[in-house]
Amino acid sequence: MKTLVTIAVFTVLILFQNGVQAQKLRNKIVKSIVQFESSYSSIQEDRKVLLDQLASRITKGSKNDEDLTIIFVDKRNKEKSQLAAIWLRTGLQYYGLNNYNVLSAGTEPIQEPFPALASLEEYGFRVGNASKKPSYAYTVKSGSETWPVTYTTLEALNLTDDSALRIYVEEGIAPEDGPKQIEISLFSPERIAMELLYVSSRIKYLNEQYQ
Repeated sequence: MKTLVTIAVFTVLILFQNGVQAQKLRNKIVKSIVQFESSYSSIQEDRKVLLDQLASRITKGSKNDEDLTIIFVDKRNKEKSQLAAIWLRTGLQYYGLNNYNVLSAGTEPIQEPFPALASLEEYGFRVGNASKKPSYAYTVKSGSETWPVTYTTLEALNLTDDSALRIYVEEGIAPEDGPKQIEISLFSPERIAMELLYVSSRIKYLNEQYQ
């Protein structure tokens, strides 16, 4: 009987913790995440293996560094890298994981409009223009936090080779034998959302296992 009570109390505490974190996100975003959670089973098994490996690399990196910097990289620093960073930040916030700094960069970024950001509004984000030509900067508001979206290069981030995990999300751009890097191709905006939220859930699970 005591065991059942302990399990029940532990479950309530976990739900309460998630609820507190979720309150920082807009209600529509939370509802969108819940819908994506119900779709995790639709991810193909071979794809889950890759996503689980990504979650494991991120979790192990955070154990060695007080705060792990994660950088999503594509060629133009546009749709794939920016949306991946936004959705991983959102998932980490939703699951109550705070010791991560998530950025994006490009190997050859270009300054141009970013209409794909508007796709975030259907999930509850608020997207605004921070500037127009020639720099093209935006803001994405998730609730209690507002994230800047600008175009930048890896070099401009001024990070040492061993201070960050670089995640190359486009084929053919990763350097050979680069330090602390992983390659995983990303695809449509909706798949990016579901897969990075899934990765967030796995990071939470792995963190709980290591405690």
